[in-house]
Amino acid sequence: MSTDELETALDRLRSARDAVDGEAAGRIDTTVGKVERAIEEDRTLDHGALARITRTVEEVAEDADADATEKLRAAKDAVSSYREGVPGA
Repeated sequence: MSTDELETALDRLRSARDAVDGEAAGRIDTTVGKVERAIEEDRTLDHGALARITRTVEEVAEDADADATEKLRAAKDAVSSYREGVPGA
């Protein structure tokens, strides 16, 4: 787990947010805010928070177009990569 991985996840989440609109964008924006706060406060997101973020991304992807789905998948992969290094699985 590293700050770089969390920054990458944040970048991917922002990209995904920009690829969707309406309620979906709002849901992803909430996850962006959580990750931004964690980075600003120099803290680790726990497995529960990361699981909720991943689930939100998966749910939004169910109704997204192909371009948005690709960006959402990249965001999920980045969050999952970060999560692998979080202790306490």
